[in-house]
Amino acid sequence: MSLFSKYTGAGNDFAIVRGEELGLRDAGALAAVLCPRATGVGVDGLITVRSLSEEVVRLRFFNRDGSEFSTCGNGSRCAARYAVDRGLVPPDHILVTDDGEILARVREDGVALEYALDARVERELRAAVGTGNERERDAWLVRMGTAHLVIPVPSVDVEDFDDLCRPLRWREDVGPKGANVHLVARDGGTVLIRTFERGVEGETLACGSGCMATAFALRAAGEAGDRVEFLVRSGAALTVEFLEAGRIRLGGPAVFIFDGVFPEAAR
Repeated sequence: MSLFSKYTGAGNDFAIVRGEELGLRDAGALAAVLCPRATGVGVDGLITVRSLSEEVVRLRFFNRDGSEFSTCGNGSRCAARYAVDRGLVPPDHILVTDDGEILARVREDGVALEYALDARVERELRAAVGTGNERERDAWLVRMGTAHLVIPVPSVDVEDFDDLCRPLRWREDVGPKGANVHLVARDGGTVLIRTFERGVEGETLACGSGCMATAFALRAAGEAGDRVEFLVRSGAALTVEFLEAGRIRLGGPAVFIFDGVFPEAAR
């Protein structure tokens, strides 16, 4: 019997499986079966976790459509919690992804990840958001492995969010694979953020890498300091901190939801 576990990181949810249990199964095909909300488990993506040593696990990430991607902030936080829950590693351990190694620190009240910061604001541009005289807005294109289009707006409470963001996600000037799109607005000392995520092709309730990209852009523009607090669409809080030696930390909740069994079609 092959099991998966569902975890959520601030509303960004994933099915997680042991890589050792997949055998010859195609993880991308399994993702296409498990992920859909109408016919499957209902998650944003699939993560495989394979033990490399007593303190190191290897992660792979798959979108709903079965395509593989290199890394995921909230997914990595969920996988870190899963690995500790299963006794694979101690609370402080290393995650290996296609984008490099991550230091994970799992605590009762949340999971924090520390990365070597590899980001740049590739360009500033204009983006059409909404209607009326204020529809053209300044935006940043940030590269953190994946492309992130960060657009400051007066309010994130916009109508037809997916329809608004879909053409922005495929803008020609963000590259052939498109970009994640983030609408961000200030509420006092907190940044409100909504995300249209590529691969999911719709809104997700949180995006950890999107928060990091937004924090990087705001800091580079002199609009934020070394610690940025985010409120994501699920209502959860995520924190991004810039550390010494060019490192960045992402922290927030990551919790277990339930265990399940692979559907017959995925065996």
